[in-house]
Amino acid sequence: MTTSVDYPTSYVMRYMGSKLRLLDFIVPILEAMLPQGEGFLDLMAGTHAVGYALKPNHPIVANDIQEYSRVIGLSRIVNDSFSPSRTDIQKDIFDRLMPRPKFHLFEELYKDTYFSVGQCRDIDQIRGAISQCRSPIRRAVYLTALIYAMGYCQSSPGHFAQYMPKDHPRLKSLRQLSIREAFEKKLLENHLVFSDYDNQVFAVDYRRLLTAANYRKALTDVKLVYIDPPYSEAQYSRFYHLLETVVKYDYPEVSHKGLYRGDRFQSNFGYKAKAPEEFDFIAATCSKLGMNLALSYSDRGLVPIDTLLEIARRYYQDVTLHTQQYRHSMQGRGVLKDLHEVLITARND
Repeated sequence: MTTSVDYPTSYVMRYMGSKLRLLDFIVPILEAMLPQGEGFLDLMAGTHAVGYALKPNHPIVANDIQEYSRVIGLSRIVNDSFSPSRTDIQKDIFDRLMPRPKFHLFEELYKDTYFSVGQCRDIDQIRGAISQCRSPIRRAVYLTALIYAMGYCQSSPGHFAQYMPKDHPRLKSLRQLSIREAFEKKLLENHLVFSDYDNQVFAVDYRRLLTAANYRKALTDVKLVYIDPPYSEAQYSRFYHLLETVVKYDYPEVSHKGLYRGDRFQSNFGYKAKAPEEFDFIAATCSKLGMNLALSYSDRGLVPIDTLLEIARRYYQDVTLHTQQYRHSMQGRGVLKDLHEVLITARND
């Protein structure tokens, strides 16, 4: 899949705030700030749409607090050699499908909620087969395809915050979708883009990545930092908790109707009173490190755009506001809204 200007793209799943459809707006602006070969840091990478688009021309460092994002990043950003064939899939996965004593998490915790019993068994067996792969990159590529299959087959309104009631008219057709077929389809349709750069992916708090001494070497060549933080009160850990579980496969304690993990991360960007301080920290730190900054946001976000511009101008000489109107899908509500995507760029000479 490519955009109209031929940036490489890789669809993983419907994801809140995904920039996949906005690459034609965002990437040319970032490329203009970043000469070829200079390093790029995607600080809150999500499904890695922006980093993957820049991968052919730049060394990439990507980070996100969620472990499932790190796994997607290993498969899309770090991976420089493995795009599975049908033979690979058969040998690595389908020849190894079997019930395993330690792989019954989804059938035990989630049957007849987000998935049918049969779909849960397929998730568990595929996950068990993936665990037998010795290569971390192969495991990541297969896990990313399993994430896609879960998103494709889920009995929920486009995310995992809640599952459909038993009388929902779409439930029967969704329960008949095949996890195995969706998993294989994703693997075979993705001809992954490789690069000659030594890319890196982390899953740590962004403050730690920017300030801790043990990450300093990884950031040596970074000239541009891109941030795409949450701009509403929605916490991603609530909407994508099952992805964290399938990656960690740690039999978590679950609670509430949505069967959420007890260790869900809560971002300060989802709180109106706390978000400005987070933006100030990022701008101040990146400026001090000699890195230019680009921020994606919405004109309907918790923090007013004027406030974001004021923060950026405290630490950068050249601050520019870029906007583009687009139609945004409200997941699970069947509603399209006209919004303005905002990109703020900040540079020092």
